[in-house]
Amino acid sequence: MNLLVLVAGLDIGGAEVVIKHLVHSIDHRRFKVTVCCIKTLGIIGHELLRQGFDVVTLAEAGQTKVDYLTFLKLWRLIRARRIDLVHSHSTDALADAVTCRLLAPSLKVVHTFHFGNYPHADRQNLRIERVFSRFANRLVAVGDVQRQQVMSTFRIKGDAIDRIWNGVPIEAAVPDGSFRRSVGGADRVLIGTIATLIPQKGLADLLEVAHRLRRINSEVLFAIVGEGRLRSELESMRDQLGLKDTVVLSGWVKDASRVVLPEFDVFLQTSRWEAMSVAVLEAMAAGRAILATRVGENSRIIEHGVEGLLVEPGDVDGMTDSLSRLVGDPALRQRLGTAAARRASEQFSVDRMVRAYEDLYLATA
Repeated sequence: MNLLVLVAGLDIGGAEVVIKHLVHSIDHRRFKVTVCCIKTLGIIGHELLRQGFDVVTLAEAGQTKVDYLTFLKLWRLIRARRIDLVHSHSTDALADAVTCRLLAPSLKVVHTFHFGNYPHADRQNLRIERVFSRFANRLVAVGDVQRQQVMSTFRIKGDAIDRIWNGVPIEAAVPDGSFRRSVGGADRVLIGTIATLIPQKGLADLLEVAHRLRRINSEVLFAIVGEGRLRSELESMRDQLGLKDTVVLSGWVKDASRVVLPEFDVFLQTSRWEAMSVAVLEAMAAGRAILATRVGENSRIIEHGVEGLLVEPGDVDGMTDSLSRLVGDPALRQRLGTAAARRASEQFSVDRMVRAYEDLYLATA
């Protein structure tokens, strides 16, 4: 089957990581894969290109104006590659894929929703998804909570939308201590998060938690790994709270899930909303003790007190109390991390996710 994976761009993010794993792990004897970025290749797109995958972009070099005719470029690509099925992963990708399907009814379209806060989305995106999702052959949600949100928002019947959980590599990463030393955490309990620095991630709550926890236990260090438009604002808030020696904003780190995450004693996620968090899955696979908010699929993949601890989004008091408990109880951290790794291996592997998509492609064709 000639498969086209279509997305706006492949910079750093959960959906982009899912696409990378899909492209790497799909059975290339059965599927000939082309990856197409509508706007920009991004970091992951360039990475796939260097690794020898068939990756193209529809945007012209240096293009700044909005191109409303990208579907024509896509149509030419589909004809040149003799594409059988398009798997779209973003709103504009869905619109262009469905438009091409209307030009060639034999073309099949599968679309995965990655946004996790329906119906609170950009109005234009909602209108586009409401119209074009009805012309896709199959729709996919990455979690049960998101699936219900999508069904309610777009009035889609349950038999029209599948649920395929995201998956992550299950591998034993051995920390070498380099990141811990680089942030000055050699003799401290390291509490870390990996996130894009945007409002969704609730990082102002993390700073407030750090401020409160330091009063209880000064032997803790917080690391925020990632980049985004809130960096200067978060740095300013950190400094105003007097947390320069307690919170490190390390910036983006290549392969952070492999080289940084295993060095955390506790993985902390303070998100206000999620669909199905890849970062949480990566923390589970790494066997980290996890404290996360009850958003998206978190409460379905983590049983409170078994694979991790859960609190309500915005509950700074609850986060502080739970972190204090984890910091003071290494045995609890070990028990939660071991259980999390076991569940990730059983239910949230890349192989399980990819096999589910392969089955869906074949059933759709």
